[in-house]
Amino acid sequence: MINGQPHGPQLGTATCQLHMRKFEDGATIVVEPWRASGFPLVRDLVVDRSSFDRIIEAGGYISVDTGSAPDANLIPIPKAVADVAFDAATCIGCGACAAACPNGAANLFTAAKISHLNLLPQGQAERWTRTERMVDVMEEYFGSCTNFAECEKACPKTISIDFIAMMNADYVKAKFKNRRLVSQTG
Repeated sequence: MINGQPHGPQLGTATCQLHMRKFEDGATIVVEPWRASGFPLVRDLVVDRSSFDRIIEAGGYISVDTGSAPDANLIPIPKAVADVAFDAATCIGCGACAAACPNGAANLFTAAKISHLNLLPQGQAERWTRTERMVDVMEEYFGSCTNFAECEKACPKTISIDFIAMMNADYVKAKFKNRRLVSQTG
C-alpha cells in the first residue's frame, strides 16, 4: 500500500513500475503492507501470501497430457477466446485486488486464474473440479465479493471483474455437475 492505495496513485501500474516522479517534491510517502485478512503480517512490510499458493494448488494447473508444443498448437482456438484467456493470464498474483476490496475478497485473483485455464480446450477436462476446488479454498481465507469493483481499479494489469461473473457462473454449474457425478458413482 502506498499512501493508502494498492500499488500507489497510478492506475494500471505495479509498485515496481511506479516512478518517484509521480509524487510531488518533498511529499511524504507512506508504505504499508497489504491490508487483507488472507495476508497475515509476518513483520514490517512482509505478509504471508501462502493463501494464494493454496488456491493455485487446488486447481491452477492442467494435469492432462496436452502434447508437445507443436501438438498443442494444432488445437484451433478462436482468436476472441484466446484474447480473453490471455487477458486473464496477465494476473501477476500481487494481491492488490484483495487489499483494495473492502471485504478482503480475492475473487478477481481466483477468477483470473480459473478463467485463463477454463477458456482453453486443454483446460476443459478439469474445468468443474478446478472451479469448485479453487473457489472453496479461496473462501477459507478471504471475504465474499459484493461487487464494489475496487479490485478492478487496483489491479496493475487492469483485469476486468467480468472474470468474477464467469467464475460465479462456472461455480454454480460445477456444484451441480460435481454433485451429479458423485451420486452416479457413489
